[in-house]
Amino acid sequence: MRTAPRRIGLLGGITWHSTLVYETLLHEGVAAALPGRTADLAIRHYDFGAVAAAQEAGDWDGLAATFGADARWLVDGGAEAIVICANTMHVIADEVQEAAGVPVLHIVDETAAAIRAAGLDTVALLGTGFTMRMPFYRERLAAGGVEALVPDEPRLSDVHDLIYDRLARGIVDDAGRTLAREAADELVARGAQGVIAGCTEIPMVMTADDVDVPYFDALALHAEAAVRFALED
Repeated sequence: MRTAPRRIGLLGGITWHSTLVYETLLHEGVAAALPGRTADLAIRHYDFGAVAAAQEAGDWDGLAATFGADARWLVDGGAEAIVICANTMHVIADEVQEAAGVPVLHIVDETAAAIRAAGLDTVALLGTGFTMRMPFYRERLAAGGVEALVPDEPRLSDVHDLIYDRLARGIVDDAGRTLAREAADELVARGAQGVIAGCTEIPMVMTADDVDVPYFDALALHAEAAVRFALED
């Protein structure tokens, strides 16, 4: 193990709530392994409103160009790996990887590995509408031997709206908790053996205590991978 952590570049602000959780977990992880030290981070923190507007407009190419350039900026500032602090924005992970020239630690790979280690092969996926509808997340899970089930409409849209209209604004209430739990329960009834919190805001309304099957917090798994990278020789 290293005596000082590698610098990690964070592409965050997607949303700021979850980015703060990433930072906390990285600092805690490094401090636990290296008493007296904390994580060495370089951060590009976005205006979530601008990112959300580009997502809604389908401007993924524009987002890829922006995130790629910013990843390169973080690398120029000494970052040795990049963490995209959002599940949905991994839709452009390949473009960010190409621009950065250093490892982009992929949230889906870490999540799939944890699911396989638990001996499961079919899980519920709760995330934004983009994550649940677009193939990038489910196909990468499938490549890792994991099938992901997503809600049917209108439940899928309800979960998306919960994330963007409420959780992204820091609004957490019983209605949101009930919606997330009901969506998970419905997918378990369809055969899911576990549940992926596939949006970094989902843990705001649902944790492992709220489901009767294994729960996979993609954010936490991603942060653990970043800590390992920061500390490994």
